[in-house]
Amino acid sequence: MAILISTRGSKNGECNMCGDIGPLTEDHTPPKGCLKPTQVEQHHIARRLSADPTKEKGRFSQNGVKYRTLCHRCNNNLLGTKYDPAFISFVNRVGTLLRSSLHLPNTITIQGQPQAILRSLIGHISAQGVSRYLKGPLTEPLRDYFLDSSKPLPVGLSVSYWAYPHRPHVMARDAAYLDIPSGHSVVIWLLKFFPIAFLVVWGESKGMHYPVHSLDPWRDSPFETLVDLPVTIRPLPPQFWPEAPTNQSVLVYGQEAIYAKG
Repeated sequence: MAILISTRGSKNGECNMCGDIGPLTEDHTPPKGCLKPTQVEQHHIARRLSADPTKEKGRFSQNGVKYRTLCHRCNNNLLGTKYDPAFISFVNRVGTLLRSSLHLPNTITIQGQPQAILRSLIGHISAQGVSRYLKGPLTEPLRDYFLDSSKPLPVGLSVSYWAYPHRPHVMARDAAYLDIPSGHSVVIWLLKFFPIAFLVVWGESKGMHYPVHSLDPWRDSPFETLVDLPVTIRPLPPQFWPEAPTNQSVLVYGQEAIYAKG
């Protein structure tokens, strides 16, 4: 049975990020400046990972993955004006490197603004899912962090990134990852699109040991801080990591987990 993917909330409602009630706007994930929005077909991630996927049609979107779930302030004043420019700049520089025909070192550095990149990432993943403002002990600190650029990244939260030279777009909110050998489980958010992937983890990520870099060292840095962020081009994690279960892991997804392909 197909899992319904809902992307368009009411024109007026509760903002997924701040909770204010009023007109809602469409948020593109990734933001438009990262790649040219084209028609995509969206399926729940379970279809992609199934050993015998059904052939039902997914949800089509004419100009990329987008959700009408954010208020004007969160989507335009904060994401569009304050946070996204740094995110877009970093992502596009990674894309330029992956498209290059030059022989590059295995790891290079790209100047970036970690605190803006983190807030942009959190804002866009939070936009996923209609009527998803409801906050709890894990997501209340994220809301406060997003709204106040002077705050540090919440304690217990870790954000990793790696080059992703693949076209399919993967986006998951509120997924659970279980490391079978240790019996340890964590909540994860995931965003993958060419040319980069981001993994948000609450707690210690046991069993998730691939050569990825972390934004955690700059969790307490001032918002304006610019640093040289390492990006490894080779070796890279497998294309379907970490969303595909293995004989060492189990993953459970909620409704807000999609696979999109043009």
